[in-house]
Amino acid sequence: MSTESAAYLLPVEEDEAVASVGENIVKHIFTFASPEEPFVLENRQTLPRVDVAYEVYGELNAARDNAILVLHGLTGSSHAAGKYAPYNRTVGYWDGLIGPGKVFDTQKYCVIAPNVLGSCRGSTGPASIDPRTGKPYGLRFPIVTIRDMVRVQRVLLDHLGVRRLKLVTGGSMGGMQALEWAVMYPDFMDAVAPIACSARLSAQAIAFNEVGRRAIMLDPNWRKGAYYEDGQSPRQGLALARMIGTITYLSDEIMQQVFGRKPASEESALEHDLHARFDVERYLHEEGEKLLKRDFDANSYLYLTKAMDLHDVSRGYASLEEALGRIQARVLLISIRSDILFPPYVMREIHEMLKRLGKRSEYFEMDSAYGHDAFLVEYRKMIPPLRHLMQKLEEGCG
Repeated sequence: MSTESAAYLLPVEEDEAVASVGENIVKHIFTFASPEEPFVLENRQTLPRVDVAYEVYGELNAARDNAILVLHGLTGSSHAAGKYAPYNRTVGYWDGLIGPGKVFDTQKYCVIAPNVLGSCRGSTGPASIDPRTGKPYGLRFPIVTIRDMVRVQRVLLDHLGVRRLKLVTGGSMGGMQALEWAVMYPDFMDAVAPIACSARLSAQAIAFNEVGRRAIMLDPNWRKGAYYEDGQSPRQGLALARMIGTITYLSDEIMQQVFGRKPASEESALEHDLHARFDVERYLHEEGEKLLKRDFDANSYLYLTKAMDLHDVSRGYASLEEALGRIQARVLLISIRSDILFPPYVMREIHEMLKRLGKRSEYFEMDSAYGHDAFLVEYRKMIPPLRHLMQKLEEGCG
């Protein structure tokens, strides 16, 4: 833990005692672009219509400069907090961070959570209808990048009348977007907090993504992405891709602690039955099934992992230093001790580069055994550094 983290060693509040943002959250859809004025992507391909799903918690102030932009990971959505209905059993992925009195206090700030371009949670993606054909895009959908996602989000914020962001934050793919925001729109925010991510994706992470994509593409029901109209989607391939991803989200440490070599049940005849499972095998299969139950689109998985592969904030600049040199916002970088996808040294290197460039950067390393998933599973450990950042902003430290 860095010395700059010392100020963060504060008691973590019990968020359950604080009111949630509500049990009747509304998902909004904003639509822009047209065949006459399409949205032009980084690769110069175009989209004649773009839908953006988003949720809002809190209200914009008169100056319209109190917005916090929260960005989700690979298979996430715009549902960051609260419930859609009282009977729902689950809440948004960062419900413990967003709400009255919480670190992202909706009595002070307006939290905006969009679904990314290329996803299947309300925003335009491969499963969307192509206005030019009247059929789902499938593989006719153009390749999108993290920068394209950020540019769509900027159009959304302009539509909502946001004049300046107090903070941009997100974990994993959301952290990639947050860092790109700071480079692309350096004078539009007070602070940025990328979590568990990198400035460009590593070869190892790209390799894992490719294996996941091949699992989908080798499913006979994938049919080169044209599976929407007959109702037979590549479920087995998508479940396998999720199982592969899940292995990278956990650390060896937590897998040993939770699963070890335990059989899935006492009755498991591991020495006599090829289909008998260890407990860790059971867990991986359950994670694959969970993604299927969420009706996540397999083609979206392909496109979003490719966008992560292409992520490189230095693309188009002479160097990474030149790209990061554009950042004007206060920076808080949060890594996870046991993260094998984005090891702590990756974010420490960004922090050290920013400090050499004279930027206002702080680094915090979460002490968690949960691996990459810790920013969701043990989000409470991020509350002290995030609260410290928000206090700095409220004090006008910038």
